[in-house]
Amino acid sequence: MSKLLQTIRVISDGRPGHENQSAGLAAALKQRTGATIETVRLAEFPLKWITRFPAAAALGNGQAAPQLLIGTGHRTHLPLTWAARRLGAVGVVIMRPTWPVRLFDLCLIPAHDCTVRCEGSHVVQTRGALNRIPEIIPAKEARGVVLIGGPSKHHGWDGVRLVEAVAAVVSARPELSWVIGDSFRTPHEFLEQLRQRNLPAELVPHSRTKPEWLPAQLLAAREAWVTEDSVSMLHEAVTAGARTGLLPMPLRNHDARPLRAVRGLVQGGWVTPFDAWLSVERHLPAPKPFHETGRCADLILSRFFAR
Repeated sequence: MSKLLQTIRVISDGRPGHENQSAGLAAALKQRTGATIETVRLAEFPLKWITRFPAAAALGNGQAAPQLLIGTGHRTHLPLTWAARRLGAVGVVIMRPTWPVRLFDLCLIPAHDCTVRCEGSHVVQTRGALNRIPEIIPAKEARGVVLIGGPSKHHGWDGVRLVEAVAAVVSARPELSWVIGDSFRTPHEFLEQLRQRNLPAELVPHSRTKPEWLPAQLLAAREAWVTEDSVSMLHEAVTAGARTGLLPMPLRNHDARPLRAVRGLVQGGWVTPFDAWLSVERHLPAPKPFHETGRCADLILSRFFAR
Protein backbone atom coordinates (compact mmCIF):
# COMPACT_ATOMS: atom_id res chain seq x y z
CA MET A 1 0.00 0.00 0.00
CA SER A 2 2.93 2.34 -0.70
CA LYS A 3 1.68 3.83 -3.96
CA LEU A 4 -1.38 5.34 -5.52
CA LEU A 5 -3.19 3.77 -8.45
CA GLN A 6 -3.12 6.36 -11.23
CA THR A 7 -2.91 4.35 -14.47
CA ILE A 8 -4.34 0.92 -15.32
CA ARG A 9 -3.27 -0.88 -18.48
CA VAL A 10 -5.51 -3.68 -19.78
CA ILE A 11 -3.66 -6.26 -21.90
CA SER A 12 -6.26 -7.77 -24.24
CA ASP A 13 -5.95 -10.83 -26.46
CA GLY A 14 -8.80 -9.48 -28.58
CA ARG A 15 -11.41 -12.00 -27.44
CA PRO A 16 -14.55 -10.07 -26.38
CA GLY A 17 -15.32 -12.33 -23.41
CA HIS A 18 -11.79 -11.94 -22.05
CA GLU A 19 -11.64 -8.20 -22.58
CA ASN A 20 -15.06 -7.86 -20.94
CA GLN A 21 -13.66 -9.28 -17.69
CA SER A 22 -10.50 -7.17 -17.65
CA ALA A 23 -12.35 -3.98 -18.63
CA GLY A 24 -14.98 -4.58 -15.96
CA LEU A 25 -12.35 -4.87 -13.23
CA ALA A 26 -10.52 -1.80 -14.55
CA ALA A 27 -13.77 0.20 -14.55
CA ALA A 28 -14.52 -0.77 -10.95
CA LEU A 29 -11.04 0.35 -9.92
CA LYS A 30 -11.42 3.61 -11.82
CA GLN A 31 -14.69 4.29 -10.03
CA ARG A 32 -12.87 4.00 -6.71
CA THR A 33 -9.66 5.85 -7.56
CA GLY A 34 -10.19 8.00 -10.66
CA ALA A 35 -7.35 6.13 -12.38
CA THR A 36 -6.86 6.35 -16.15
CA ILE A 37 -7.50 3.18 -18.19
CA GLU A 38 -5.44 2.25 -21.26
CA THR A 39 -6.00 -0.83 -23.42
CA VAL A 40 -3.34 -2.63 -25.47
CA ARG A 41 -4.81 -5.20 -27.87
CA LEU A 42 -2.32 -7.91 -28.76
CA ALA A 43 -4.32 -8.79 -31.88
CA GLU A 44 -2.93 -5.61 -33.40
CA PHE A 45 0.61 -7.00 -33.16
CA PRO A 46 2.14 -10.00 -35.03
CA LEU A 47 2.38 -13.06 -32.78
CA LYS A 48 6.07 -13.58 -33.67
CA TRP A 49 6.82 -9.99 -32.70
CA ILE A 50 5.17 -10.36 -29.31
CA THR A 51 6.97 -13.66 -28.69
CA ARG A 52 10.39 -12.16 -29.47
CA PHE A 53 9.75 -8.87 -27.70
CA PRO A 54 7.11 -9.74 -25.12
CA ALA A 55 7.26 -6.51 -23.13
CA ALA A 56 7.13 -4.13 -26.07
CA ALA A 57 3.38 -4.34 -26.71
CA ALA A 58 2.47 -4.11 -23.03
CA LEU A 59 4.97 -1.31 -22.29
CA GLY A 60 2.99 1.14 -24.42
CA ASN A 61 4.22 3.83 -26.74
CA GLY A 62 5.77 6.44 -24.52
CA GLN A 63 2.71 6.58 -22.28
CA ALA A 64 2.88 7.11 -18.55
CA ALA A 65 3.93 3.91 -16.79
CA PRO A 66 0.95 2.07 -15.26
CA GLN A 67 0.90 0.88 -11.68
CA LEU A 68 -1.40 -2.04 -12.57
CA LEU A 69 -1.58 -4.44 -15.52
CA ILE A 70 -4.66 -6.64 -16.01
CA GLY A 71 -4.99 -9.49 -18.50
CA THR A 72 -7.34 -12.37 -19.30
CA GLY A 73 -6.44 -15.21 -21.67
CA HIS A 74 -3.35 -17.38 -22.14
CA ARG A 75 -1.88 -15.09 -24.78
CA THR A 76 -1.61 -12.27 -22.26
CA HIS A 77 0.61 -14.20 -19.83
CA LEU A 78 4.01 -13.44 -21.37
CA PRO A 79 3.50 -9.73 -22.16
CA LEU A 80 1.79 -9.10 -18.84
CA THR A 81 4.39 -10.72 -16.57
CA TRP A 82 7.35 -9.31 -18.51
CA ALA A 83 5.99 -5.77 -18.61
CA ALA A 84 4.96 -5.87 -14.94
CA ARG A 85 8.56 -6.58 -13.96
CA ARG A 86 10.02 -4.02 -16.34
CA LEU A 87 7.63 -1.33 -15.14
CA GLY A 88 7.56 -2.27 -11.46
CA ALA A 89 3.78 -2.68 -11.77
CA VAL A 90 1.31 -5.09 -10.19
CA GLY A 91 0.31 -7.87 -12.60
CA VAL A 92 -3.18 -9.39 -12.25
CA VAL A 93 -4.52 -12.24 -14.38
CA ILE A 94 -8.22 -13.13 -14.41
CA MET A 95 -8.31 -16.89 -14.99
CA ARG A 96 -6.60 -20.08 -13.94
CA PRO A 97 -3.24 -19.48 -15.64
CA THR A 98 -1.26 -22.09 -17.52
CA TRP A 99 1.86 -20.68 -15.88
CA PRO A 100 2.71 -21.06 -12.16
CA VAL A 101 0.55 -18.69 -10.11
CA ARG A 102 3.59 -17.29 -8.30
CA LEU A 103 4.65 -15.54 -11.51
CA PHE A 104 1.66 -13.19 -11.13
CA ASP A 105 1.01 -10.81 -8.26
CA LEU A 106 -2.59 -11.98 -8.17
CA CYS A 107 -4.70 -14.60 -9.97
CA LEU A 108 -8.48 -14.14 -9.86
CA ILE A 109 -9.77 -17.64 -10.61
CA PRO A 110 -13.42 -18.74 -10.86
CA ALA A 111 -14.06 -21.23 -8.07
CA HIS A 112 -15.45 -23.81 -10.50
CA ASP A 113 -12.05 -23.84 -12.27
CA CYS A 114 -10.13 -24.38 -9.06
CA THR A 115 -9.14 -28.03 -9.22
CA VAL A 116 -5.37 -27.44 -9.06
CA ARG A 117 -3.02 -24.48 -8.44
CA CYS A 118 -5.68 -22.62 -6.49
CA GLU A 119 -4.03 -22.10 -3.12
CA GLY A 120 -1.67 -19.56 -1.66
CA SER A 121 -1.33 -15.80 -1.37
CA HIS A 122 -1.28 -15.30 -5.16
CA VAL A 123 -4.79 -16.74 -5.65
CA VAL A 124 -8.28 -15.41 -4.96
CA GLN A 125 -11.28 -17.50 -5.98
CA THR A 126 -14.28 -15.74 -7.52
CA ARG A 127 -17.91 -16.75 -7.95
CA GLY A 128 -17.99 -17.03 -11.71
CA ALA A 129 -16.43 -14.71 -14.28
CA LEU A 130 -16.09 -10.97 -13.73
CA ASN A 131 -18.05 -8.63 -15.99
CA ARG A 132 -18.78 -4.99 -16.87
CA ILE A 133 -22.13 -4.65 -15.11
CA PRO A 134 -21.93 -1.43 -13.02
CA GLU A 135 -22.32 -1.51 -9.27
CA ILE A 136 -24.97 1.21 -9.17
CA ILE A 137 -28.14 -0.39 -10.54
CA PRO A 138 -30.75 1.96 -12.02
CA ALA A 139 -34.42 1.64 -11.10
CA LYS A 140 -35.90 -1.44 -12.72
CA GLU A 141 -38.51 -1.10 -15.45
CA ALA A 142 -41.53 -3.32 -16.14
CA ARG A 143 -39.44 -5.46 -18.44
CA GLY A 144 -38.31 -9.08 -18.69
CA VAL A 145 -35.57 -10.66 -20.76
CA VAL A 146 -35.01 -14.24 -21.92
CA LEU A 147 -31.50 -15.20 -23.06
CA ILE A 148 -31.01 -18.37 -25.09
CA GLY A 149 -27.70 -20.17 -25.51
CA GLY A 150 -27.30 -23.41 -27.40
CA PRO A 151 -25.67 -26.83 -27.63
CA SER A 152 -22.17 -27.12 -26.19
CA LYS A 153 -19.76 -29.83 -25.10
CA HIS A 154 -21.56 -29.89 -21.75
CA HIS A 155 -25.19 -29.46 -22.88
CA GLY A 156 -27.42 -30.85 -25.59
CA TRP A 157 -30.51 -29.24 -27.08
CA ASP A 158 -34.25 -29.82 -26.72
CA GLY A 159 -35.96 -27.07 -28.67
CA VAL A 160 -39.49 -28.38 -28.07
CA ARG A 161 -39.13 -28.37 -24.28
CA LEU A 162 -37.40 -25.00 -24.34
CA VAL A 163 -40.15 -23.38 -26.39
CA GLU A 164 -42.71 -24.59 -23.86
CA ALA A 165 -40.64 -23.30 -20.96
CA VAL A 166 -40.19 -19.86 -22.54
CA ALA A 167 -43.90 -19.68 -23.32
CA ALA A 168 -44.74 -20.52 -19.69
CA VAL A 169 -42.39 -17.84 -18.38
CA VAL A 170 -43.70 -15.09 -20.66
CA SER A 171 -47.35 -16.03 -20.06
CA ALA A 172 -46.88 -15.99 -16.28
CA ARG A 173 -45.84 -12.32 -16.22
CA PRO A 174 -48.06 -10.47 -18.73
CA GLU A 175 -47.43 -7.17 -16.95
CA LEU A 176 -43.82 -7.21 -18.18
CA SER A 177 -42.61 -6.17 -21.62
CA TRP A 178 -40.57 -9.17 -22.78
CA VAL A 179 -37.49 -9.38 -25.01
CA ILE A 180 -36.05 -12.71 -26.15
CA GLY A 181 -32.49 -12.87 -27.47
CA ASP A 182 -30.49 -15.76 -28.89
CA SER A 183 -26.73 -16.35 -29.30
CA PHE A 184 -24.36 -17.62 -31.95
CA ARG A 185 -24.82 -21.17 -30.57
CA THR A 186 -28.63 -21.13 -30.83
CA PRO A 187 -30.01 -23.28 -33.69
CA HIS A 188 -31.12 -20.88 -36.41
CA GLU A 189 -34.70 -22.18 -36.46
CA PHE A 190 -35.39 -21.59 -32.76
CA LEU A 191 -36.52 -17.97 -32.93
CA GLU A 192 -38.83 -18.90 -35.80
CA GLN A 193 -40.36 -21.62 -33.62
CA LEU A 194 -40.99 -18.99 -30.94
CA ARG A 195 -42.42 -16.59 -33.53
CA GLN A 196 -44.96 -19.23 -34.56
CA ARG A 197 -46.23 -19.32 -30.98
CA ASN A 198 -47.21 -15.63 -31.24
CA LEU A 199 -45.77 -14.85 -27.84
CA PRO A 200 -46.13 -11.27 -26.58
CA ALA A 201 -42.40 -10.67 -26.81
CA GLU A 202 -39.86 -8.96 -29.06
CA LEU A 203 -37.50 -11.47 -30.69
CA VAL A 204 -33.97 -10.14 -31.16
CA PRO A 205 -31.40 -12.28 -33.04
CA HIS A 206 -27.81 -11.85 -31.87
CA SER A 207 -26.83 -10.63 -35.35
CA ARG A 208 -28.81 -7.43 -34.65
CA THR A 209 -27.20 -6.63 -31.31
CA LYS A 210 -24.08 -4.76 -30.23
CA PRO A 211 -21.94 -5.48 -27.14
CA GLU A 212 -23.80 -2.94 -25.01
CA TRP A 213 -27.20 -4.51 -25.76
CA LEU A 214 -27.01 -7.29 -23.18
CA PRO A 215 -25.94 -5.17 -20.17
CA ALA A 216 -28.62 -2.61 -21.01
CA GLN A 217 -31.33 -5.28 -21.13
CA LEU A 218 -30.26 -6.85 -17.85
CA LEU A 219 -29.96 -3.55 -16.01
CA ALA A 220 -33.49 -2.58 -17.05
CA ALA A 221 -35.16 -5.97 -16.49
CA ARG A 222 -36.97 -6.91 -13.32
CA GLU A 223 -36.85 -10.56 -14.35
CA ALA A 224 -34.30 -12.49 -16.41
CA TRP A 225 -34.36 -16.08 -17.63
CA VAL A 226 -31.18 -17.67 -18.97
CA THR A 227 -30.49 -21.15 -20.36
CA GLU A 228 -28.37 -23.34 -18.12
CA ASP A 229 -25.46 -23.52 -20.58
CA SER A 230 -24.89 -19.74 -20.52
CA VAL A 231 -22.82 -19.41 -17.35
CA SER A 232 -21.45 -15.93 -18.07
CA MET A 233 -24.90 -14.51 -18.87
CA LEU A 234 -26.28 -16.04 -15.67
CA HIS A 235 -23.66 -14.22 -13.61
CA GLU A 236 -24.34 -10.98 -15.48
CA ALA A 237 -28.07 -11.29 -14.79
CA VAL A 238 -27.48 -11.85 -11.08
CA THR A 239 -24.97 -9.00 -10.94
CA ALA A 240 -27.48 -6.69 -12.64
CA GLY A 241 -29.95 -7.25 -9.80
CA ALA A 242 -32.60 -9.07 -11.83
CA ARG A 243 -34.78 -11.82 -10.40
CA THR A 244 -33.11 -14.68 -12.27
CA GLY A 245 -34.52 -17.98 -13.49
CA LEU A 246 -32.72 -20.95 -15.03
CA LEU A 247 -34.11 -22.45 -18.24
CA PRO A 248 -33.57 -26.23 -18.65
CA MET A 249 -31.07 -27.74 -21.07
CA PRO A 250 -30.20 -31.45 -21.48
CA LEU A 251 -26.93 -32.36 -19.76
CA ARG A 252 -24.14 -34.23 -21.52
CA ASN A 253 -21.62 -34.10 -18.68
CA HIS A 254 -23.01 -33.89 -15.15
CA ASP A 255 -19.54 -33.26 -13.67
CA ALA A 256 -18.50 -30.42 -16.01
CA ARG A 257 -16.78 -27.48 -14.30
CA PRO A 258 -19.26 -24.81 -15.53
CA LEU A 259 -22.08 -26.76 -13.88
CA ARG A 260 -20.39 -26.22 -10.51
CA ALA A 261 -20.80 -22.49 -10.98
CA VAL A 262 -24.48 -22.89 -11.85
CA ARG A 263 -25.08 -25.13 -8.83
CA GLY A 264 -23.37 -22.55 -6.64
CA LEU A 265 -25.77 -19.86 -7.84
CA VAL A 266 -28.75 -22.13 -7.21
CA GLN A 267 -27.56 -23.22 -3.75
CA GLY A 268 -26.82 -19.61 -2.81
CA GLY A 269 -30.35 -18.54 -3.71
CA TRP A 270 -29.33 -16.23 -6.55
CA VAL A 271 -30.91 -18.35 -9.31
CA THR A 272 -34.13 -20.40 -9.41
CA PRO A 273 -34.40 -23.47 -11.70
CA PHE A 274 -37.45 -23.69 -13.95
CA ASP A 275 -38.91 -26.76 -12.20
CA ALA A 276 -38.53 -25.11 -8.79
CA TRP A 277 -40.27 -21.99 -10.15
CA LEU A 278 -43.21 -24.15 -11.24
CA SER A 279 -43.49 -25.60 -7.74
CA VAL A 280 -43.65 -22.19 -6.00
CA GLU A 281 -46.56 -20.79 -7.99
CA ARG A 282 -44.34 -19.41 -10.75
CA HIS A 283 -42.65 -16.84 -8.56
CA LEU A 284 -39.01 -15.73 -8.52
CA PRO A 285 -37.63 -14.48 -5.18
CA ALA A 286 -36.19 -10.99 -4.77
CA PRO A 287 -32.60 -10.59 -5.97
CA LYS A 288 -29.68 -10.85 -3.54
CA PRO A 289 -26.59 -8.58 -3.66
CA PHE A 290 -23.89 -10.00 -5.91
CA HIS A 291 -20.97 -8.10 -7.44
CA GLU A 292 -17.72 -10.05 -7.71
CA THR A 293 -16.02 -7.40 -9.85
CA GLY A 294 -16.47 -4.79 -7.14
CA ARG A 295 -15.30 -7.20 -4.45
CA CYS A 296 -12.14 -7.96 -6.41
CA ALA A 297 -11.47 -4.25 -7.00
CA ASP A 298 -11.64 -3.61 -3.25
CA LEU A 299 -9.31 -6.53 -2.61
CA ILE A 300 -6.70 -5.27 -5.10
CA LEU A 301 -6.73 -1.81 -3.56
CA SER A 302 -6.43 -3.08 0.00
CA ARG A 303 -3.58 -5.41 -0.92
CA PHE A 304 -1.47 -3.33 -3.29
CA PHE A 305 -2.45 0.35 -3.28
CA ALA A 306 -3.19 3.27 -0.96
CA ARG A 307 -6.82 4.42 -1.08
